[in-house]
Amino acid sequence: GRRPDLLFVVPRPRRIVPWTAALRRMQRVTRWVDPTYLRNRLVCISLSQSSFIGEEFQTDPSGLPPVFPRDQCERWDVDALRGAAAQHPHQRGLWIFPGALSPDACADITSAVERLTGGHRVQGEQGVPVRAAAEKPPPAAPPAEEAAWEWLSYGHARWMVPLQPAGGVCDAFARGPLSELHSHGCTDARSWPSLGSLGCGGGEALRALEGLPASAMADGFRGRPPLFLQLQRLQRGASIGAHVDQHQQGGRAIMTAVVSGGGSDVRAGR
Repeated sequence: GRRPDLLFVVPRPRRIVPWTAALRRMQRVTRWVDPTYLRNRLVCISLSQSSFIGEEFQTDPSGLPPVFPRDQCERWDVDALRGAAAQHPHQRGLWIFPGALSPDACADITSAVERLTGGHRVQGEQGVPVRAAAEKPPPAAPPAEEAAWEWLSYGHARWMVPLQPAGGVCDAFARGPLSELHSHGCTDARSWPSLGSLGCGGGEALRALEGLPASAMADGFRGRPPLFLQLQRLQRGASIGAHVDQHQQGGRAIMTAVVSGGGSDVRAGR
């Protein structure tokens, strides 16, 4: 009979890439990768995995497919809203004011914050002491107001500095809810630097920003005096996770302004 065909497979020798060539390839890749951004992004994603897992493995006895909050987001196109405050047409109480600060005002604020923090010094790093928490209960006599305040690390790649409003912080509010505010080390708010004492153009820009909500977004902020200001600094790639501010400490109306850095996405709702 006919002999079966025979197929001979000759393995190709494995090509060994010299380590110097591999290193050059890695260098070409890393030229387009920001290691700081990548590290912070990976850390923030890993810290948020518990909430993602809780969403994915919910048990619903009704048998209906679950609806996740992240799948209900509606993107708000704000490109045509620059130069004026606008309220979301469906989510009442959600306002936006694109371009509320000029580039010069943002630069002045950045310089003022650098001076306020002594060149971006951080509490607990490079010999900078950590600010002591307030006495419990805080004394009736207010402490002296500080002229400067260093950043406090709060979460990954995130730092905070508090300010009293230009008119000063409410004494009862400072001795009560603010004395339990962990994002500022439970310090006595009456010792925080005052926005009213912040000089130069940066202070003027921040004071104008403080009064903007009541004038431009009166439906949400009229009759609500500023409680306190919170400066935040995030390293590129870091993010602020989903949270609900407590009414006792965060107030019932909150304004967030992006002063410097790239674009940002904010998810808000109830």
